[in-house]
Order: sequence, then structure tokens, then C-alpha cells
Amino acid sequence: MQIKYYQTAWNDIKNSDGWFGKLCLLALVSLIPVFGQIVAFGYLYGWAREIAWGVHEPMPAKIFGNEDGKLYRRGWFILIVTFVFAFIPSIISSIGNSMQMSGYYNATSSAASAASVISSVGGLIYFVGLVLAILMSVLAWIASMRIAIYDRLSSGFQLGAIWKMLRRDTNGIVRIFGMNLLVGLIIGIILGIIFTILLMIAMFAGIGAMAASGYPLGSMGTMTDREAVIFLMHLIASTGFVGILCLIAALFVGSLGGMFVQLLVARALGYWTMQFDVPRWRGQNDPLPFELDQG
Repeated sequence: MQIKYYQTAWNDIKNSDGWFGKLCLLALVSLIPVFGQIVAFGYLYGWAREIAWGVHEPMPAKIFGNEDGKLYRRGWFILIVTFVFAFIPSIISSIGNSMQMSGYYNATSSAASAASVISSVGGLIYFVGLVLAILMSVLAWIASMRIAIYDRLSSGFQLGAIWKMLRRDTNGIVRIFGMNLLVGLIIGIILGIIFTILLMIAMFAGIGAMAASGYPLGSMGTMTDREAVIFLMHLIASTGFVGILCLIAALFVGSLGGMFVQLLVARALGYWTMQFDVPRWRGQNDPLPFELDQG
């Protein structure tokens, strides 16, 4: 029977007591550089690991519970593998983007023909980097599950084993990736609306404060570029406490949306990994059960 990844993962989340409070706490913690990501990864993939083993439990009660003693170790290893898998595609995309920009800037020069070639090659390189980024993000998901199960950093870099798992059920991973895109798009639209509202609140507060202080607002339509920049600086400074509150709210809401998507994906990956009969897994260098069964 084919697993409905979104529905199953969402049901597990919403049926956990106090799930929204835990999600909010994870979102807050994840705003802390490095440490926050370590805690979040350790928590999310610890819960994913449980269902991969066939243990159906609600979300762990405590974010910093560390019941198995491996929360921070697991989170640190997954943070490393996530960074490494994302590093190469980002470098390739950066090179391609730089070549494109260079071509655009020199399009009207005497070397316009060469600039056009550079821009085209740069566009191709950027596209390759984008495709590679998608592939590497998927491989990083599988690597993270292997780390969660084996508790070894090296298991996340066994590309041969990771590739075999991907080939075994490519359809399942594609469905999870599609879920990630769709939910991310919906969350992004909601966040865009919220950010717009917060921005308007901050702007009105700033304009109100400027008007109260006697700042001339009547000439806004005839401002020069320099005057517009000065006006914008005054506006930002005038938002004051309201602006700070709106900024904090925007950071938190953005983190909350991103964490919700990560939670869904991690839980879905746990179900995806469960099909590989995790209780029969041996050492990280040993064949997986489906390889033994084929043999």
C-alpha cells in the first residue's frame, strides 16, 4: 500500500499533544545560529528515526529532552552533511551567476559577442548548479536518515548506499520533494501576506512619528533619488519600537513556517525509510535487507 506522506505526517503532527507549542519553540530555537540548527535537526530526525524503526510515538515532549543521549550529536552530524551537500551546488551556481552578470554588464562593449557567449555559458552553469542543488538536497535527506539510524557521520557520506536507496524508491522521494515544494509554496504565500501587513504597520508607524515631529511629508512625490534615500532612512529610524516588534514578528513567523515544512519532511522521510526494514539493518557497511533478498 502506498503511503500518503503528507496526510500521514500531518496526522502524526496534529495528533501530538501540544504540537503547535513545540513547533513555536523549535522555531524560536532555530533562530540561534548553529546551536539552534543542531537542536532542531536532532529533534526532528530523532522523531523520524522512531517511525523508521516502526515505533509510532507522538512528538517528543521536550525539545531539549535528549532521552537517547544523542540529540546534539545527531543534530551536529546532520548539520555537517547538510552543509557539505549544499556547498558544491552553491559554488557552481555562484560561478554561473557571476558569468551571467559579467556578460550583461559588457553586452554593449566592443566585446559584446564574447560577452554574449560568457553570459550563455554562465546561464548553463547556473542551471546545472540548480539541478545539482535539487539532487543534493534529496541525497542530504537520505544521508540524514542514515546518520539518525547508524549514529555515525560517515554513514551520511556513503554515496553508494544512499544512491541505492534512492534508486530503490525514487517515486517515494519525488513525492516527498513535491510535497515539500507545494507546502513550501503555500506557506510562502501566507508568509508574504503576513510580511506585507507587518511592513505596512511599520511604515504607518514611521510616517505617523515623522508627521508628529514636523517632518515635511508633502514633497514626497517630487523627491530626488538622494532625498528619497534620506526619507527612507528617516522612515526606518522613525518606526522605533513598533518597527522592532514587526521585525521580530517577521523573523519568528518566517522561522515558524520553515520549521513546519522541515517537520513534515522529516516525518515523511521516516516513513519512507521504514520500508527498507530498518530492524534488519546491520553495520553501515553491510548490504541493506533488499540487497540481501535480491541476492
